[in-house]
Amino acid sequence: MKAFAAKHPVGLFVFSDNKELLHYRLSSKNPSKAVEEFLMQPQLTGYELIENNFARQLLRKNIRDYAISLGFCQSDSDFNGFLSAFASILARRRMKGSVGRDKLLIQASNALENLNDSVSLYLERLKEWYSLHYPELDIGQKEVEEIIAYGKRENFPGFRESTGVELTEKDESVLKDYAAMLRTMAEAKSKMERYVKETVKEIAPNFSSLLDPVLAARFVSLAGGLEKLARLPASSIQLLGAEKALFRHLKKQGKSPKYGILFMDSRIQAAVPEKKGKVARTVSSKLMLAARIDFYSGRFEEKLKKELEEELKAIQ
Repeated sequence: MKAFAAKHPVGLFVFSDNKELLHYRLSSKNPSKAVEEFLMQPQLTGYELIENNFARQLLRKNIRDYAISLGFCQSDSDFNGFLSAFASILARRRMKGSVGRDKLLIQASNALENLNDSVSLYLERLKEWYSLHYPELDIGQKEVEEIIAYGKRENFPGFRESTGVELTEKDESVLKDYAAMLRTMAEAKSKMERYVKETVKEIAPNFSSLLDPVLAARFVSLAGGLEKLARLPASSIQLLGAEKALFRHLKKQGKSPKYGILFMDSRIQAAVPEKKGKVARTVSSKLMLAARIDFYSGRFEEKLKKELEEELKAIQ
């Protein structure tokens, strides 16, 4: 028997072509359970259901009368209260499902960028500061540990002489504390980098297999998520991170950019100048395919990396 079905928070309703109510199945009066039932695929036997706007329009017009006459609620206020609670629960449910782990990755990637900048800034400040006391010392991460351990230059193994200013005990204490803070930040940066690498490999295994994982995470971050990245054409992936230069070019205030953050890829940097563009296009094309596989299927394709290596080898 042909019929027209429409689903509503109150229940499932089936109509004939002459607007007669043939069948109905009321939802639970508990809004939370009603949401679960509403999200399920309805199962009906004995009817050949035809989908169009006829049943939805008819139900929208009469649903309040149906709800009261069929005993789902006692009054208009009961009906309004149920719909309000149902809509609130359904909205929270859909919002919860709309936020994926790629959003966590974006925040972690941005945090890693901030830590990178902060560590570089703090290290530069320490170099300028401590070099007033010991200008002969070339300060890197190893020397940060030595400053924490030894403090004054006179305590360094093998120290002979220096033209720098003397430190008081208070000066030494403050410098050691600052160096210790820098070490803590460097440790936090290392932990964050490990987390970013692990997470991007989990979320985008194909995409991150073709790039350094930290760089892959930056692509996801700049695109605004894995879904948005998967929808980008290869040319847009190639230019991610170069938006300002592209806008300047469109305003005829500069040259057209050839790369965005993709230029950080070691294969592009290693290519001879006349082939950098072709290498970038090849890599971005394969990245586009990898992002789409990651988002739409989730399967891991080992052949992608091999195919990219063979294509790049042919260019060289």
